[in-house]
Amino acid sequence: MPDHHDNHTQSHTETHGHHEVGPWQVIVGSNLLNVLILALAFVYLGNKFLPKMVDERKKQITKELDDAKSARLKAEKELVDIKEKLKRTNFEVEQMKNDAEKTASSIQKQVEIDTEKELEQLKLKVEREITSSYEETIQNIKKSASDVAIKLAETALTQVSKDREVQKKLVEDFLAELKTPSKN
Repeated sequence: MPDHHDNHTQSHTETHGHHEVGPWQVIVGSNLLNVLILALAFVYLGNKFLPKMVDERKKQITKELDDAKSARLKAEKELVDIKEKLKRTNFEVEQMKNDAEKTASSIQKQVEIDTEKELEQLKLKVEREITSSYEETIQNIKKSASDVAIKLAETALTQVSKDREVQKKLVEDFLAELKTPSKN
């Protein structure tokens, strides 16, 4: 029996030995089939879902780029507006400065004119006071001189003439002479 068993194993080997191992048997015999199925599944799922994910990501990136561009344009516009406002403000400041300088100059000229007028009025007032004081002094001097002259005349007349009537006449004539307006 040992021979028979060996024969049977040998005949079985020979029967199988005649078959060559094909690519399908290698694929089935190894895990290559599983790998291929898995790869095909990935390719199928990738082809099905990847374009949607890529499109969504592309749309998101495009939206973010558009938002950034819009924000940049808005910022540039605001910068231009700020520069314009700054120019206008600088111009207004210059105008105010020029107006202030003109006003100050005008006020200074008016003060100078007013001061000159006040000085002229003060000069005229002082001149009038001087003239008035001068005339008053002259009058006082004339009065004092008249009083002294009368006393001297009285004294001189008393000595020249002892006659009361003659003295009286001479004093009256002298006083009349003093009362008449002077040519000087």
